[in-house]
Amino acid sequence: MNIMQFYRKLMLVALLSCTFVQPIGAKQALDRIVAIVNNDVISQSELDKYLKMVTVDMGLSSDSLPPKSVLQQQVLNRMILDRAQLQLAEQLGVEVDSFAVSQTLQHLANQQHTSLENYKKHIEAKGLKFDEYRELVKKDLIIQSLQDREVNQDISVTKTEIENYLSSPAGQDQSGTEYKLSHILILTPETPTPEALKKVQDQAQELVTKLKNGADFNQVAMSKSAGRQALKGGDLGWRTSGELPTVFVPYVPPMQVGEVVGPIRSTSGFHIIKLQEKRIPSEAARTETHVRQILIKSDTNTSSEEARAILADIHKQINTGADFAKLAQQKSQERRSAEKGGDMGWVTEKTVLPKFYQTMVKLRNNEISEPFMTEEGWHLIQVLNRRTQLTSSEATWNKAREIIATRKTNEALEAWMKRVRDESRVEVLLADDSNKTS
Repeated sequence: MNIMQFYRKLMLVALLSCTFVQPIGAKQALDRIVAIVNNDVISQSELDKYLKMVTVDMGLSSDSLPPKSVLQQQVLNRMILDRAQLQLAEQLGVEVDSFAVSQTLQHLANQQHTSLENYKKHIEAKGLKFDEYRELVKKDLIIQSLQDREVNQDISVTKTEIENYLSSPAGQDQSGTEYKLSHILILTPETPTPEALKKVQDQAQELVTKLKNGADFNQVAMSKSAGRQALKGGDLGWRTSGELPTVFVPYVPPMQVGEVVGPIRSTSGFHIIKLQEKRIPSEAARTETHVRQILIKSDTNTSSEEARAILADIHKQINTGADFAKLAQQKSQERRSAEKGGDMGWVTEKTVLPKFYQTMVKLRNNEISEPFMTEEGWHLIQVLNRRTQLTSSEATWNKAREIIATRKTNEALEAWMKRVRDESRVEVLLADDSNKTS
């Protein structure tokens, strides 16, 4: 530690002695610093609180958790990345309003098939203050908005990319077979030397050996993975071969359930995957819906409530005779469909968001929905027609475009988050890492 680091740490301790001291009887206890992120600190009490929230929010049981010291380090890594992103969001003026937070909490309650009041009681029964849980949800929404601004909005898919995908083995696979994968990512340094790369590869290979010898994949993922799903045991959910990350495509289809494969090299690091389950649809036939939409997003200039009000006014105009297509061209913020008067073409349950699908299936032909909100923003949709048949060429094309966009977004997001972390000045002071800097 150099002299500037020493004085910086001394100043932070002095600051904390004023800010984070809590009365305990006649004495006072100093809340220990566990990490410094740029000009901000993470305290032990913050770590303990976040650890509790994460385990409750993700439904983790004590049986499925790694040792507390290991889980603490993994949660702290998550907090460091979140803190760096929140600092960047503040610099760029990225915010979310209370209405958007309330809507998200209501959505979480709906997913649990309960009321918001009962959901609040459920959270508090776990020993959490609902106001603190609400603040965690708000921070997650700010991070999502930041990622959408910095990564998602720049993603585009070309006609050539779609054609190349459809001619590839993954694009040709129309069986609908889905794979449930778990994943571990071991990061490599930004510009690794051959020696550093070999060291990380050896670490990954050692984990593969342990996993093949019976180690619990979920616990290893929670302990060691740098992937976004680490605290969920690395669970990537159900995906078709076309929806798999590009680097996994050659490996997954021939895997047997329970098999572990890796290390698989990518630009981010070394990946280890396990096939948990596999399923093949019983029918190829499915319902397709021809739908058009108008989308208004909330951002730093437009609150969620303002976006809803804009769409409510558009809805009123349409009900009094205005042309849906013209308003979509003028107002919709979903660029691809706006150019076509809001026309999204033929879609299926798998090609739209769950809330979008739930609203769409309740509409009759030519009926227009009320404004509703998803992760993308506020929508107004109209069902034009329905059909049940084998996958159409148009639906195949739309699905391919969606798959490519999702892949590119995930790869860009992974690289962007790694860059945010690498460019941050971080000191980890937890346990034996008290002198570790990056």
